Amino acid sequence: MNISILSIGDELLSGDTINTNFSWISNKVSELGIKVEKQVTCQDTKLDITDALDFLLTTNPSYVITTGGLGPTEDDITRSSLFEYFDVEEKFDQDYWDKLKLNFNKMGIPVLSANKSQAIIPDIGEVIDNPKGSARGFCFHKKNTKIIILPGVPSEMKVMMQKSVLPQLDQDLLKPIYRRTLRTTGYPESILAEKIHEAVKEKNNCKIGYYPSVYGVDIRISSTSEIQLEKLYIGIRNILRDIIFSINTDSIEKLIVDTLLMKNKSIAFAESCTGGLIGDRITNISGSSKVFYGGFVTYSNQSKSNHLDISSNLIQDFGAVSKIVAKQMSERVREKFNTSYGLAVTGIAGPDGGSVDKPVGTVFISISDKSRTHVKKFLFGNDREKNKIKTSQAAFNMLRLLI
Repeated sequence: MNISILSIGDELLSGDTINTNFSWISNKVSELGIKVEKQVTCQDTKLDITDALDFLLTTNPSYVITTGGLGPTEDDITRSSLFEYFDVEEKFDQDYWDKLKLNFNKMGIPVLSANKSQAIIPDIGEVIDNPKGSARGFCFHKKNTKIIILPGVPSEMKVMMQKSVLPQLDQDLLKPIYRRTLRTTGYPESILAEKIHEAVKEKNNCKIGYYPSVYGVDIRISSTSEIQLEKLYIGIRNILRDIIFSINTDSIEKLIVDTLLMKNKSIAFAESCTGGLIGDRITNISGSSKVFYGGFVTYSNQSKSNHLDISSNLIQDFGAVSKIVAKQMSERVREKFNTSYGLAVTGIAGPDGGSVDKPVGTVFISISDKSRTHVKKFLFGNDREKNKIKTSQAAFNMLRLLI
């Protein structure tokens, strides 16, 4: 099975909006073992949409998935263009319109006549429900290809893919595809590939993919043979061991929360260079309030002294970005919140502020409990935003290995 993806929208071509829909869809269908054959981005005009579909259908893909348009404004002509392309008539769904009006009234949103376009459906074809919005999707058939029409709003597109489209794709696979994901952090793709070289040199009908990001590298294995897949999976897992933080799609912060809950432990943070990012990430996880008691964003030297009782002389002698300051930050925040663990980060995010001894990207991470304190020095790159993310990820990983 293979698919093609059509992204519709002038904003995607102008560069005003990054096409995250394509990367997300491609990633999800690849996890199923389905090949993405082509991707086209076009303007929201009748001619461009028609030409793009004609081009994509020349290779007879199993599916074409389109995103974009379907909005209530006059400039969204995607729906009418597609209906004409597939030679279907418009029907007005009165029941859906009544439901929309009721929902709008409940939310205190004025009902405009333009919203009526959201209740238009084709006389031939399938309608795909939208649990998060008002613009429903459609499915048409042309020769041997199914064309899925979805809105461009990422949150709406994703839930529609997960609830309706991906299960259908999985069901349509001629052979079941078995999959495993190993999530790693702290090592680049090249080193991971070298470490597991012996295990993967004979893939035995398994497909291996490396998916790097600023958070780490996901290794995905897929195969039509469950036995061969498990053999390779066990081999890789035995080699990488603690480098792997998850064998599913869970984030590292969820793993931290789950582990602290299981062990009945608590934690507090003292953040400098991350500016509260670590606290933000952990509080995105349900149940974190039971283990995360709070913290300080001590960005300035003065705040380190005022809130964490770090001596100004100590900061002057060793610098705010130093092993001893990081150590005291983690110990003091643990004491102040009376938690099992205290975690602290201090560093030079960049792009300015570095020196010969402490270049941009220098970070100290410290974790303390009642009996000991661990401090580790890291050297990241020159990108400020990436350095913050890498620091938060390294802090979570250091904590994971400790607990």
